[in-house]
Amino acid sequence: MGTHFNCRLDDGTWRALFGRWHAGEDARALRREAGVSADTWSANARRLGMRLRDLPPDHPRRRAPPHAARADDWKHPRSRLTEGEWRALFVLRAQGVPDVALCARYGVAPSTICSQAKVRGLKRPRGLAGTGRTAAAVDPSTASRSPSPSRGDGEETGTPLAGVEIVMGDPARTLASFDGAIAEAGRRADFARVTEACRAKLSVKRALFGEGARGMEDGAPGPSHPVSASPRPPSPVGEGEAVAPLVLRAAQRAPEGDWSTWLFLGGRGAGKTLAGASWLADRAEALGAGGRLALVGPTLHDVREVMVEGPSGVLGLPRWDEARFAGRRPVYEAGRRRLVFPNGAVAQAFSAEDPDSLRGPQFAAAWADEFCAWREGEATLALLRMGLRLAGGAGEAPRLCVTTTPRPTAALRRLRAEPGLVQTHAATHDNAEHLAPGFVAGLERLYGGTRRAAQEIEGRVVEAEGGLFTAGMMMEARKRAEEVEGAPGRVVIGVDPTATAGGDACGIVVVGRVGEAAVVLADRTVAGVSPRRWARRVAAAAEEFGAVRVVAEVNQGGDMVRAVLRASGCAVPVREVRATRGKRLRAEPVAALYEQGRVAHAAGLGPLEEELMALGQEGAGSLDRADALVWAVTDLLIDGARGAGRPGVRALDLGVRPGWGLAGRGAGW
Repeated sequence: MGTHFNCRLDDGTWRALFGRWHAGEDARALRREAGVSADTWSANARRLGMRLRDLPPDHPRRRAPPHAARADDWKHPRSRLTEGEWRALFVLRAQGVPDVALCARYGVAPSTICSQAKVRGLKRPRGLAGTGRTAAAVDPSTASRSPSPSRGDGEETGTPLAGVEIVMGDPARTLASFDGAIAEAGRRADFARVTEACRAKLSVKRALFGEGARGMEDGAPGPSHPVSASPRPPSPVGEGEAVAPLVLRAAQRAPEGDWSTWLFLGGRGAGKTLAGASWLADRAEALGAGGRLALVGPTLHDVREVMVEGPSGVLGLPRWDEARFAGRRPVYEAGRRRLVFPNGAVAQAFSAEDPDSLRGPQFAAAWADEFCAWREGEATLALLRMGLRLAGGAGEAPRLCVTTTPRPTAALRRLRAEPGLVQTHAATHDNAEHLAPGFVAGLERLYGGTRRAAQEIEGRVVEAEGGLFTAGMMMEARKRAEEVEGAPGRVVIGVDPTATAGGDACGIVVVGRVGEAAVVLADRTVAGVSPRRWARRVAAAAEEFGAVRVVAEVNQGGDMVRAVLRASGCAVPVREVRATRGKRLRAEPVAALYEQGRVAHAAGLGPLEEELMALGQEGAGSLDRADALVWAVTDLLIDGARGAGRPGVRALDLGVRPGWGLAGRGAGW
């Protein structure tokens, strides 16, 4: 006996196995005996004509007789209809009754009708109703919106549009009215009217949607490229009501002014996706036909399932239900990996796993989601920026929106330090009203006070491994502020100045002493201003909090720092300090005070806390806020304790100078 080239069993062995199967033995036991898979078994049964359907009609193992030999009352166990009902259905189908009417009459799905027609070898005659190719033209503007007169038996008569409500500006309601009329006519077995109503529906659809109506009727050819079949999100308003406008919080709205990159840092569920989707839709409307945009996510799956089709994605925005869009919505073409907006603007989808896919395309705007989860973050962002070279609608420069839950990565630190970047921030509890009841409270119970809570719930950039200041320290400092009793007895202002308007920020931090603890009262840090302006800010803070001293670093500016403070009206004494060691070494005694629970934080010090947690990390930047806090706390609790005769932390520099012996640079040497 012969052997198939792709099988180790010869045909004689296969026929013997199939014979035992036909005689009643279990097919699974026979497959295990032969050591073959179910697919191999089925393929060889089909090849040798040994399937159950290939057996003679009177064979005892044949499960179902041929269709022609079945009685009208014969019914397959998995079928809703008897054979007689199927025959009646296909007689009506051959006469031109559309499948939508047959589905309503017999209670079966269109796909079931098609599969049953295929196994019976039946085809719908060309040119009959329901194919979507012979619809007569109908002018929706002249169509009647009221039911036609009724016959004496109560059935409606008249045009195919009788009983159909056409609402200009509401295509969804109009098409739903057509479907109801077609189903009702099918239940009455008025198939002539069903055919006419289907033709009218297609004509109205083409009038409302244009070429977009192709492929929406049974039998009509589909589009030339794959289009996602994402379900339309339910409208949040009832029938006849106006679409409620989407109200975004301040952090979710694009900042005003001239910027090139908008970075939105937020906790889980803080509304980052909704902010990015709304901004991208706004840019698409502004760019109009021919506008080019980019959607970049960690993977292509994330782009489609979160940024495009997610509950807060572009397709879920309520704006598409507004009358100005007339039921037209963006369409995601999965085969071409792009989102086409109703006005013709196109947003292409890219994955951070494949940075080279961004070589070549060019855009006027881009939305990058979950940047901190990108595998090739900096490489992808660099290539994306090189593609942002098209002008906006009014000649505006290209813009980039980045939404992410932060992580302490070097890529994020470098991004935040870029010129032209503006940042907004939101925590999970800011969006609690749109989340499941108890979600935020449950997370706080599980992770409150931990590094994970600071990063994933509060949306803060926490410390890297081995950081000097930790997220736990920051949370404990905030909690400790509620336990501090009494007003600060002594207030100082730490200043890390900048000598030019275009340099780093000028760190200005107000710290007060209560007993043996320090309370950080305010952060008045300012960036991009002249020395005269930051000096005025220091003077205002000293007057507001009743400060007794300003502690200013004079490594940059020297005598200029004292002079500019005096010229700006700062009436309190100025203590000049000079940094002789690195930031981390200067901050270690202060970090020890945090560990002892001797420093408390007032509310609203997020940027300052992030700088403290970044101390000692590579690429962390100048950290002006953290420097100013270190100077102020050192003056209050370390140098102040030493001057009062109490135990304190003292740092010695035992360096050797030319012509000097051992020299210490501290009080008392």
